[in-house]
Amino acid sequence: MEKRNPESCPGIKDFLRPKPEYIQCPNCAGSVEIWTDEDTAECEICGQEVSRKEKSASCLDWCEFADKCREIINSRKH
Repeated sequence: MEKRNPESCPGIKDFLRPKPEYIQCPNCAGSVEIWTDEDTAECEICGQEVSRKEKSASCLDWCEFADKCREIINSRKH
């Protein structure tokens, strides 16, 4: 059985190299850029805070290394 660790986990890439996605603002129908590591974003047209309809489950919800990965993610954001 292959051992995994937080540094080599493929799931951490989504958090360390987030990508933009676009969702429609429910207030003005504008296009809101929200990054894959964010749950909310502000519409640049009307200022409405927009949330993802459904939060995707991630490996941080179940992986045995989740706490270590959170530390790595937070250290790289600052």
